[in-house]
Amino acid sequence: MAVLWLTLGMGQAHCYAESAPADVVTAFHAALTTAMKSSSYDHRLSVVEPAVADHFQTHTIARISLGRHWRSLSAEDQTDFQTLLKNLVSSTYASRFKEDNGQVFSITATEAIATNRKRVKSTLETSTETVALDYQLQQEEGHWKIYDIVANGVSDLSLKRSNYSAMFQKGGLLSVRQEILSNIAANAAEQTE
Repeated sequence: MAVLWLTLGMGQAHCYAESAPADVVTAFHAALTTAMKSSSYDHRLSVVEPAVADHFQTHTIARISLGRHWRSLSAEDQTDFQTLLKNLVSSTYASRFKEDNGQVFSITATEAIATNRKRVKSTLETSTETVALDYQLQQEEGHWKIYDIVANGVSDLSLKRSNYSAMFQKGGLLSVRQEILSNIAANAAEQTE
């Protein structure tokens, strides 16, 4: 199944240059829907990881997460931090979307934020609630990529920036890395409890 997903993902990658922001969100939702059908965390991760790699603008997430501290990092540390955040995002979705209980994603609108930015408004219907999910996307070299998700009015990127900037101020990059690695480990550990 993972091989099928990777093959499909690679086959579609070239199409995103001409696709709309809503198509990117739809593709990510499709990955989450596929992941939810598996009881295996490792399998869900194998489905979510390529979707995050394809559809998220991790360098923007990393840069904004560290705020002004980003510029103080070496190019190697910047690259490593981007990879770490990609792993965190993937593990978070693989751990949160772990059961298929008939959840339904719906896209409701696409709005312009700026010249090269769009907001795709969507909802996630569960058996107990409706969650508003607003995806913020930026165009880069003809590709639309997600750089923030606002769930019920709370921006994931704003939370990261608030937490990681403060952490960096106190303990530098090492402190932030330890926090993220701890969260990734916790995401995996929850699946075995």
